[in-house]
Amino acid sequence: MARAFVAVPRLSRAEVGFYAELRDQVPVATPTCHAARHTPLSFCLVLEDLADSGATLRSSTDTLSADEAHSLLTALADMHRQWWGHTESHPWLAKNPRRELVLGALLSPSLCRLGLMRVGTAIPKDLHKPISRYARDRRAAHAAMAAGPVTLIHNDCHPGNQFTTADGRPGLIDWQLCRAGPWARDVAYLLATSLDPEVRSYAERDLLAEYLGRLGPDAPTSDDAWLAYRRHIVYAVEAMLVTAAVGVMMPKSTSLALVERTATAAADLDSFDAL
Repeated sequence: MARAFVAVPRLSRAEVGFYAELRDQVPVATPTCHAARHTPLSFCLVLEDLADSGATLRSSTDTLSADEAHSLLTALADMHRQWWGHTESHPWLAKNPRRELVLGALLSPSLCRLGLMRVGTAIPKDLHKPISRYARDRRAAHAAMAAGPVTLIHNDCHPGNQFTTADGRPGLIDWQLCRAGPWARDVAYLLATSLDPEVRSYAERDLLAEYLGRLGPDAPTSDDAWLAYRRHIVYAVEAMLVTAAVGVMMPKSTSLALVERTATAAADLDSFDAL
């Protein structure tokens, strides 16, 4: 099942493409890649052992401080600014979102329903109907979220995909979901999955403002950015629910922790109403 989960949406093509074509061009720390190969039926990556290089890896249930989140958001802002409106030279970056939209529309209703059954009280009852409505109308929801310019996004920057280099730089692994997409996806996903709800609640507006300042003249207005941020929390909820439903990508206790964090963010920010 794990192999199918990677093969059907062509996630391996994206990760091999990142390490073969983009890795040396992004201002986010990533593992050194010694080899990357992809065929229609398999793929191979040979990456450095980050622990041997002195890096500190996180687990998926770790939380970040506001300062740690700011450090990673700064690196993401630099990456987003660099690729803002300039992803067309790598056509596969645009193909992945289109393929994911088709698969998501087919699978999201059943996977979200199964996820809600498996996570129990981790998601409040009053979010069940909005989640089901979102899953049914996923194409329209993603059309709203995708409005505006696109850039290179990591698209899966939860704590388990984060590390800190020996010299203190923030880094990301697992680039299978990288694509051309909206900046708010990375920002919302990072803060919803990585911050304790209390920390997120008091720090998120300041962190968003600092991110926008780093993004530069292409940054949206603060009001537009706040709306986009609230909307993209919905995707983080869906991603964690699907992970819980599939049950092969993370232990149940880990997925439950991330489901709770993202659901709390969606409730606090009225994210489904914003969408």
